[in-house]
Amino acid sequence: MSVFFKASQVFFLAMIKYFYAPIYGIAIGMDFWLVYFSLITGGVLAFVVYYYLTDIWLFYAAYLWPTLAKIIPLKWQWAVMRRKVRKRIKRRGRKKFTRKNKMVIKFRRQYGMWGIILLTPVLISLPIGAFLLRKYYREIKMSLSYMLISIVVEGFILCVVYWNMAKI
Repeated sequence: MSVFFKASQVFFLAMIKYFYAPIYGIAIGMDFWLVYFSLITGGVLAFVVYYYLTDIWLFYAAYLWPTLAKIIPLKWQWAVMRRKVRKRIKRRGRKKFTRKNKMVIKFRRQYGMWGIILLTPVLISLPIGAFLLRKYYREIKMSLSYMLISIVVEGFILCVVYWNMAKI
């Protein structure tokens, strides 16, 4: 297998699941620095793309979907309304806040932006971390820079840890 093909595999894996990409790179026999640089480029590129795609998605949900709903034929709108009423009736007895929702709210209040920044590369996937950062901390101008620094530093730490574990 060529070096470029191996590096591109780690690059694309880092775009989806950042935490497992160094393990895969070491398992297929790549050099430490090649694993690190393909991990970093994949992670940084993916995060920036997801970050700005989230902005487009939030704009679509807030402004374009209500406008599109006015254009849809009336018969289709009635069908949607019937489904919503059935769903509302079905949900009447349910709790509004689940344990998971409470944990997410508690995590956001306790750790805030720094918790999202530090845990996104390791525990949370990059698309979810980009969505949370863009939705809740858009007004903080340095949040994207902090996240990119976190991706680079945590990528180096992951590579060092996995490399040392593989050598034992």
